Amino acid sequence: MKTFFDFFTKPFIWVANFTRHVLLLLVFLLVLWLIFGGERINLTDKTALVIAPKGFVVDQYSGDPKSQALQNIQGSDIPETRMRDILKAIDLATEDDKISALVLNPDYMWGAGLANLREIERAVDRFRTNSGKPVIAMATNLSQGQYYFANLADEILMDPQGFLFLQGFGSYRNYFKDGLDKLGVDVHLFKVGEYKSAAEPYVRNDMSQEAKEAGLHFMNDLWETYLTGIAKRRGLSTEVIKEIVELQAQKLIEKNGSVADMALDNGLVDRIMKKPFMHKHIAEYSSFDDDNNHFRSIDFEDYLSLKGNNKTLSQNRIAVVVAEGTIVGGEQPPGTIGGASTSALLQQARLDRTVKAVVLRVNSPGGGVYPSEQIRREVDALKIAGKPVVVSMGNVAASGGYWVSMTADTIWADEATITGSIGIYGLLMTYPELFNKLGIHTDGVGTTKWVGAFSPDKDLDPEFADLIQSNIEYGYEQFITSVATARGLSVDMVDRIARGRVWTAKQAHDLGLIDQLGGLEDAIKDAANKANVDEEYELVWVEQTLSLTDQLLVDFMAKAASQLNFNNPSNAVKLQKLLQPYQAELTLLLSQQPGQVLEMAHCFCDFSRLP
Repeated sequence: MKTFFDFFTKPFIWVANFTRHVLLLLVFLLVLWLIFGGERINLTDKTALVIAPKGFVVDQYSGDPKSQALQNIQGSDIPETRMRDILKAIDLATEDDKISALVLNPDYMWGAGLANLREIERAVDRFRTNSGKPVIAMATNLSQGQYYFANLADEILMDPQGFLFLQGFGSYRNYFKDGLDKLGVDVHLFKVGEYKSAAEPYVRNDMSQEAKEAGLHFMNDLWETYLTGIAKRRGLSTEVIKEIVELQAQKLIEKNGSVADMALDNGLVDRIMKKPFMHKHIAEYSSFDDDNNHFRSIDFEDYLSLKGNNKTLSQNRIAVVVAEGTIVGGEQPPGTIGGASTSALLQQARLDRTVKAVVLRVNSPGGGVYPSEQIRREVDALKIAGKPVVVSMGNVAASGGYWVSMTADTIWADEATITGSIGIYGLLMTYPELFNKLGIHTDGVGTTKWVGAFSPDKDLDPEFADLIQSNIEYGYEQFITSVATARGLSVDMVDRIARGRVWTAKQAHDLGLIDQLGGLEDAIKDAANKANVDEEYELVWVEQTLSLTDQLLVDFMAKAASQLNFNNPSNAVKLQKLLQPYQAELTLLLSQQPGQVLEMAHCFCDFSRLP
């Protein structure tokens, strides 16, 4: 029997439930609007496709997608642009009648490896040859990497207040021996190969003569590749470009300090224009926008979203697995190569019946020995399963990066790829003197002489040091023997060209360390040919995936970020940009576990982000 209280409260409960459902419906509609609503992207005739990379050009975004979305909203992320998105946009625009021109804008590009720039160069050349459409670059300031990118165009438009500086390639590092000595830290280095110089900063105050010799050998070859690429598009000889670089100060004085005039006078750029006149000039090849202020354009990311994915769900698929970053153990987010996580991606491709071949895109200076071997075993497992594996080396695939590549069916690399550095080293830090300075002493007992051998507060026992060195030499022998077997070379031959020495791919090709010179597109076609699927295949990228709920959340946050204004902590971004070159080394050192020798196949030879 209903009470008077029930009768009195029932309308309020009904109203409360109704209100709650209305609010939930409104929230749901807001989410839908943020994801699917907002300003619509339209593509009309005579539109220029703008390629303006933001941040660093990479093969794979760093970090998991959820973290990226949060950092994007907070404005604390280091911007990155995937090279494959640039390539896809350019290739799609080639056959698109509504795209009338290609515009390259390097102003927001922080850095890109020369091998990646040459990959983009091939795409731009395909666009120019197959479409007959013009390619124009507009720029304010041009660093070395930005200039190579801009120089892919038919003409370069430069702001009169712009800046251009070419500096060449070099490697300068900080050396910590004296500082570590003052702290009372002893660094014990175990290595094979006089050219294995990655750990030199911890045991020396300067670069060894062997490191200088090997460094200049591959850097001069890399610089020649850079100059050749610039010279052939400028209609100048490499000797003339070298002279311009050497005499930049003198030539600038002759032009009363105007970098733009100096660049124009020496044939490095084609026109000096302020932005409004740049837009007017480009509009001759496209059209003006509705306000008649800018040339009609579409950003390549918007263009890709407009074109969609166009997946075909083919039964013949070529899978691309990206291995980019430092190689460390366990599960790692994208942008770092995890022994377990990258192996899992290769295993996923192996177990997928629709995948007929795999392209392993390697962009890594190496890292841990065991995780490198862990990944290489998955490459062998794919081959045993009857699936061809083709390696495409990016900007750098050296040391551990070469280790994971060496047993592939074919290794492709660009002339500007840095590779080799076949060697390993071990690093163990102890600091008994630091404890002495602090008045801390160590004593105790053990059942054998080896107890406490790894203790950082004790002096390293000479016999234990011999044990570690013997193990490092064994690891090196395993490395060069595996290379010799995979490459069909003698062990003695591999030893002569190994010993931690770094090579450009052009040099490595002559030495038999790689099979073919070419880019990612060449490697994909080779994999398809080896799998006997030729043109009848779908290309898929095997990566860490999000659940449907997480993907909706990421899309929601990305859309929300574009609709709302958030404060940008620019100082945090600047700090991350400053520390970024040291991040890989810090990751390696911090990955060392107590009671463990840090056994590494790693080189400090990564020029993947040209300034």
